[in-house]
Amino acid sequence: MINLKKEYHNIEKIFKYLQLEEIEELGIMTFLNRDAIYVKAKKKSYLVNIKSLKNQPHDYQKTKITKIKSLEFFDDNGIHSIFPMKFNEKYFINYRNKDYEIYKYVLTEHKKISEINDKLLKKLANTQAIIHNLKTKLSLPSPYKEIKTKLEKKIKKLSKYSPKGSAKVYENVYQLDEIIKEYNKSIKYANQSLILGYDNYDLENIEWIKDYMYIIDYENCTSINPAVSLAEAAYYFSRNDHRLNFDTYKKYLSSYIKKAGSLSYDYKEALIVSQGKLLQQLEIEILNSIDEKNDYSSEIEEIVEEIKVYHNNIEKLNDIYLDIVKK
Repeated sequence: MINLKKEYHNIEKIFKYLQLEEIEELGIMTFLNRDAIYVKAKKKSYLVNIKSLKNQPHDYQKTKITKIKSLEFFDDNGIHSIFPMKFNEKYFINYRNKDYEIYKYVLTEHKKISEINDKLLKKLANTQAIIHNLKTKLSLPSPYKEIKTKLEKKIKKLSKYSPKGSAKVYENVYQLDEIIKEYNKSIKYANQSLILGYDNYDLENIEWIKDYMYIIDYENCTSINPAVSLAEAAYYFSRNDHRLNFDTYKKYLSSYIKKAGSLSYDYKEALIVSQGKLLQQLEIEILNSIDEKNDYSSEIEEIVEEIKVYHNNIEKLNDIYLDIVKK
């Protein structure tokens, strides 16, 4: 929770130090699913994000600077970025053990999957292809982590708080365990073929001004396997109401491959690793239900079904990729 009265004095001092315009008004607004401070100055408006530096990893600042430079590098190479502002006006400053990120405010909009037509889908695929074609090596953490949750051990605890969710996991525990084992095995190979990329390439991290798209949030700049990143994005943009549109999936892959060429990494392996996001989601919901002693049955049931549908379609999705590459 932001203490606006307390932060007013801090922001006032920071604006004076940065020689920005005099503050006229301060308020709190929700932007990108989190609270930020909206600052109205004489001629411009700004957004201020605040992050406490307490309990941050020792290399937090170094990693942050690297990720910010990565997003600037993308911007220099034709992948437009908003922070959520244009790059010519951004400020990062530490003050009283807090990180203040100050952006010029630009009015943008989010789009829903249902609003993504063929033209925008092609734009999304082409932009991802440009990022991957840069083939930049950078020492950043890999997003592919081993999943260590032992489902059988969690089922008994889970049944106390999420009985239906526990029953769903128990009903599919053998298949889920096999999927986790398969995933843990495949990430070893995925982590050997990493480049600088953009993780979580989805509509939550993309802003629009009319038909112009901008990636946001430097936190998503990390090392990725381009094939896995493609598999995740193609699945995400082809899914609506938890149903997979194979025609949209094919269009996304076709646009990407036309721009970037065929992959050097086995796409079926990439599809196995790309299940990781869903598996981690299941792991989080199970742990949240146990830790918070709340019923997350509906969320757990939904994720289990989605994992099964995705896993059962891996061969078909791989065949779509192979057919596109052959043409």
